[in-house]
Amino acid sequence: MSLKGIRFIDTGSNHGRFNMAADYYTARYLLDKPAFRVYRWVPYCVSLGYHQKLEEIDTELCKERGFDIVRRETGGRAVFHSEELTYSMIIPKESEFYSDSILDVYNRISNVLVKALQASGIKDADLKKGKAPDFKELYKEKLSSVCFSSTSTYEVVIGDKKLVGSAQKRLKESVLQHGSILVGDKHLELINLLNIEERLKSRFTQITKSKTASVTDVINIKDHETFYYDLKKELRKALEDEFGENIENYSFSEKDLLEINKIESYFNL
Repeated sequence: MSLKGIRFIDTGSNHGRFNMAADYYTARYLLDKPAFRVYRWVPYCVSLGYHQKLEEIDTELCKERGFDIVRRETGGRAVFHSEELTYSMIIPKESEFYSDSILDVYNRISNVLVKALQASGIKDADLKKGKAPDFKELYKEKLSSVCFSSTSTYEVVIGDKKLVGSAQKRLKESVLQHGSILVGDKHLELINLLNIEERLKSRFTQITKSKTASVTDVINIKDHETFYYDLKKELRKALEDEFGENIENYSFSEKDLLEINKIESYFNL
């Protein structure tokens, strides 16, 4: 087994089951070298944390608006995948880049994200230690369904606002980390998809908005498709810079896709 080099996989836009199945497959069966994948979501999709209850989401409203719902294999809270670029990185245990320290792996991958964002014009993107939530106990409880309302030990931020939300899972033969780089503000629509009282939704949207930032808050994007393309190029460069490895473009083979399609049913809700 050769662990030299890092695969860079761009799977474009797919439905939620494919996106989750592709991470699942790569983290278990494509382990001859590390892999970094970028992807988007069509249709838009709510992903629930592994232990999160489906009852927290208004499933009928999601269906009415044409949104998918899937369950991630990582923990954490709900994310509305819309105007974002999603990434995942899988590091096999046999790789020199593997570490038993969750934070070491998290911070190294986050350094890649920060470098790429800075090179894409978001000069103030940074990796900072998170702050504990400071809103009232009631709101902490109700907002616990929302990933971007919470903070982790370290965050990719602009100022004090979260720009990237990430989650990590330790597997038998690898570590999987994936996360959302917020480009636009549609992630805020998640509040309207929660099963909470209507009177709280406006307030919670404002609280979440005060704790999150998107790329479009910082720079004017004339062509979103061009921005996504350029950001992916910068992520590739940042990977090479951070890990000092040759980055190899990789496309899933027919065999890979066949296995991924079989796995998709795991993520049905």
